[in-house]
Amino acid sequence: MKFTFKLEALHNLFWRIYVVIAIIVPVAFLLGFFKPQQEGWLWFILFGGGYILFIFFLFFYLQSVFSQENISKMAEISSIAEDLQAEKLASLETLVAGIAHELNNPLSIILGFTSLLLEKADPGSRAYKDLKAIERQSLNCRQIVENLLSFSRIREDPRGLVDINQVIDRLMMVVGPGLSGQGIHWECSLADELPSGPGNPQKWQQIILNLVNNAKEAMPSGGHLKIWTARQNQGKSIEIGFQDSGRGIAGPDIGRIFDPFFTTKKEGRGIGLGLSITYGILSTMGGTITCHSKIKDAPDQPQGTTFLITIPVPEGHPLAA
Repeated sequence: MKFTFKLEALHNLFWRIYVVIAIIVPVAFLLGFFKPQQEGWLWFILFGGGYILFIFFLFFYLQSVFSQENISKMAEISSIAEDLQAEKLASLETLVAGIAHELNNPLSIILGFTSLLLEKADPGSRAYKDLKAIERQSLNCRQIVENLLSFSRIREDPRGLVDINQVIDRLMMVVGPGLSGQGIHWECSLADELPSGPGNPQKWQQIILNLVNNAKEAMPSGGHLKIWTARQNQGKSIEIGFQDSGRGIAGPDIGRIFDPFFTTKKEGRGIGLGLSITYGILSTMGGTITCHSKIKDAPDQPQGTTFLITIPVPEGHPLAA
């Protein structure tokens, strides 16, 4: 980060020069280095006023210069962070795809033989119960492998158009009753005449399901989930929001939640790929996702997490039906 160090050194140098000018010049004047000429006091007032104006404008000029430099620096840091995340995801996709395919073959054999043995076993026997346990755990492993394969395919061609409102409506018809049964009150506020978004329904279903499942797991004792869509930037982009009243995410974890295999869930409840997959899919569409979370520090304080997706509308594409 040589750029950062050079900028900070330049910043310090300018402010030192500013302080020297602001202090030394009037002191020198008062000590007699600048002698008032014929109409002494008038000249003194004019010089002092001009000097104050000079210092005033110099201050705001320096502030403006370094504000622009700081904005440029922050933009560069943000760009570097996004590039690092993209490189990290690309490397892991290749590795994960190989591992998933290697695991899939023996799992298929295990499940096949288990199914054959179950057909021959007595349903009330100990062997049958053991075989069912093997089948159950093998199916869990297969689900993990499918998640890994989904992660390795997140950079597939995102071209196409999708009615995001329709995807949300149809998905919530399926998962909504389960949320209600868990004591979660959910509501959807979907914008009228929402433009079509990029991608395909399957990818968007995966994104929405990942975020809904995250919210559900954050509210084991019930709560409130709000999902909304909105037009942004004069219809040039779409916002999709997910707000829950769950336990929230700790500050140190916020910066890592999109990292592959990072999870705050209990062991056995997830492998930390859902948000990474979501981040990767949105990146291929030119979209972004941000997270804001509050943890309750006192009984009367709110808590919960909000995920905001911003996705550009493909230029010239029609409104969703």
